[in-house]
Amino acid sequence: MGGKKVRCPLAAAAISPACLLLLAAFLFAGCGGGPTPQEKTSEVVETATAFLNACGDRQVEEVRSYLSQDYLESNQVPDPITGDDLVAALGYVNSYRMVPEEDISVEGDRAVVSVTLDIQGKGEREETLILRRQDGGWKVDGFTAVDWTSEPVPQGDERVRVEQALRDFVTACIDQRTDYIFEHLGKAYREKYRLEKPWTSAEFSGIFGTARSYDFNPAEIDLKDGAAEVDLTIEFGTRGNLESETARARLVRDGRDWLVDIFPFFIY
Repeated sequence: MGGKKVRCPLAAAAISPACLLLLAAFLFAGCGGGPTPQEKTSEVVETATAFLNACGDRQVEEVRSYLSQDYLESNQVPDPITGDDLVAALGYVNSYRMVPEEDISVEGDRAVVSVTLDIQGKGEREETLILRRQDGGWKVDGFTAVDWTSEPVPQGDERVRVEQALRDFVTACIDQRTDYIFEHLGKAYREKYRLEKPWTSAEFSGIFGTARSYDFNPAEIDLKDGAAEVDLTIEFGTRGNLESETARARLVRDGRDWLVDIFPFFIY
């Protein structure tokens, strides 16, 4: 078999993505008194992809259904799991990828899956997913990407709205969605830089460049008199030639919305 990747792009925030999984190459027919090694591998692929899709879509009931009882108890997983619990424990999953022939090891009733996760604001990282065969199926018995001890930010906290507004804005910058960017710049910012309409893609590339990931600490958001400031780090460049920049971003409240008022990463 030729190293075909299973890769699923996942939209963060409220958009629920549809992922077309190319698993046919890993589904083998078996015979006899139990699953063959090939069948076990295909079952692991199916379970891992379904679990990771549920994590990316924040389908919390489905996420919980894949967790073994031992895992639930030993990790003190909330019951029920809320969307905020999952975001606090894992973050927003943009995408994941794995190569079944290379990244999955099955030994008896235990499987180890290496998966590359792209977490919003943190970039790509290698994580390990452990599954055990139980009652004719596979259950997640370990996942290095999650930390259930992380407390979700209270929804009533204004920092939640600031955090999401900044995440949405920076994600739009990375995706070069200039209409969204223009609409979420504060009035004072537009007037200062004499912005009357959204940039073209070519213009925006010139003032922002190519960014891969970003990071900031929501707990460090400084709120005062209808404004919010936080240190923001953005990673620019291409793989093997990356450079991080950190600067202080500022947002201002406009009704219930938060708009960007200072964004030093734009170079005019």
